[in-house]
Amino acid sequence: MLTNYVYKLRSNQTQSSKMSAWVDMLRSQYNWCLNDRICQYNQHFIQGNYFEIRTKGEASPLTCFVSKNGATGNPWKDSKSDFEGKARNPRRSAGDIQITALPELKMARPWYNAIDSTVLQQNVKRLDVAYKNFFEGRGFPKFKNRSNFTSFTFVMGVRIKGNKIYLPKLGWMRFYNSRSIPDGFTIKACTFRKRLNGWYVSISHKLS
Repeated sequence: MLTNYVYKLRSNQTQSSKMSAWVDMLRSQYNWCLNDRICQYNQHFIQGNYFEIRTKGEASPLTCFVSKNGATGNPWKDSKSDFEGKARNPRRSAGDIQITALPELKMARPWYNAIDSTVLQQNVKRLDVAYKNFFEGRGFPKFKNRSNFTSFTFVMGVRIKGNKIYLPKLGWMRFYNSRSIPDGFTIKACTFRKRLNGWYVSISHKLS
């Protein structure tokens, strides 16, 4: 069973400034990825769903692309063989395509190298969740501004020791240990959120 504990961080000025810069860059990345998907949809599939040539199955243009020239890149994975030895090219989701393009983002905008790669990946998956919610009837994903985009998530590389937490590319950071985490826990994800009175971390953990 997953349990969430929330703590207020005691970050220094340098760490707080870095996290604020991360949020600004991640918000831009999120909005760019959303715009990329919308542009692909408007450019190629405005008339509705299409049929894949390879599988002859119906696919939704809101999450799947066939264009190799768009910013979302090649929709097909490298060739693999199934259990019968036949070659197959599984279709990649829009999120997979955009995650694969992250090295290109870092080359075009080197300042994104300051952000941990898994944080960038989770930011794309955040948009995937927004699309999933849309298909379940909860509204189309919206572009984010400073008031409604205030967090980022780690899923790897985080360590906790007493009242200190280690974050890749941010280092060790103290927090107010208001509630002890039981021994033998495994960290599944850590979400850092900026509030009016400072930074908070929500730790999702699972007991071993």
